Amino acid sequence: MTTTPRASYGGGVVALLVACTLWGTTGMAASFIPGISPIAIGASTMGIGGLILGLTALSGVWVVSKSIGTLPLVLLGSLGLVAYSTVFYIGMSWSGVALGNVIALGSAPLFAGLIEWLVDKQRPSWRWLVATAITVAGGVMLVAGRSFGADDHKIVGDATRIDRDPMIIGWGIVLALVAGLSYALYTFMANKLMKPHADRPQGLGHRPVISTIQLVSAAPLGVLLVIVILLNPHAFTQQTLAIPVMLYLALFPTAVGHLLLAVGLGAMPASRAAVYTLFEPVVAVVLAVLVVGEVIAPIGWAGLVVVLVGLAVLTQEKRSP
Repeated sequence: MTTTPRASYGGGVVALLVACTLWGTTGMAASFIPGISPIAIGASTMGIGGLILGLTALSGVWVVSKSIGTLPLVLLGSLGLVAYSTVFYIGMSWSGVALGNVIALGSAPLFAGLIEWLVDKQRPSWRWLVATAITVAGGVMLVAGRSFGADDHKIVGDATRIDRDPMIIGWGIVLALVAGLSYALYTFMANKLMKPHADRPQGLGHRPVISTIQLVSAAPLGVLLVIVILLNPHAFTQQTLAIPVMLYLALFPTAVGHLLLAVGLGAMPASRAAVYTLFEPVVAVVLAVLVVGEVIAPIGWAGLVVVLVGLAVLTQEKRSP
């Protein structure tokens, strides 16, 4: 059995940062099709992207599927990916873009660390805890420095403006936490499949693993997309940029981005990889300023620096004896 060569830790960090750069463009790209439901965008891009990943790596998918003991891990990873792709957008629309982003992205590394502790008995190091706390705090500052009023309006809409209802906000926070847990489950199961095992001493390559999980998750996401289209077909026919934008999101942030995520997961535990993905809001803020013309408050720029400091602390953990 052949496996994809594992990247070095430094190579994994670079892959994750490039992936975050691609993911950071999703908000800007989605702003060009404001009439399309964010749930439809998530289902279509992850579904199409997952299909592309699976069909371009069928031999690797076959290797993963026939390996002993991989089916439960693949199904759990796919469940996490499907849940994240749908729950994240609902939670963000109910709790607000800023709050939903912070809770979902910030809780993912904490959930990943907890899963590793409970399943693999790997206690998080103090340096990881400090780096995670710094990076999450920087993410909160980063988001606090942005004006999300227009984005909230786009996602929720005039007829269902719900951001003032405390109960709906509360449920949105719960769903954002579920999104963070789902993402942590997805990355943990992918990382688990890549590690050496008694039945597969060399482990499984990062591309076959991520392609298999993405291909399995593409089916339910495709069904969800069909339902959304049937409920509101005019939203797609009236948006001339809908297909080009969603194809971009499927090809680059999803297909390429998750392949790069797989490289990172092949080089480090899921809990550490999840912290590096908090670089995504840094990219989103820079693009919001340079492309959209958004004005960021000083606390936002300070948060950007704090995020970079937290990631630097995390990198030092690997370098220290």
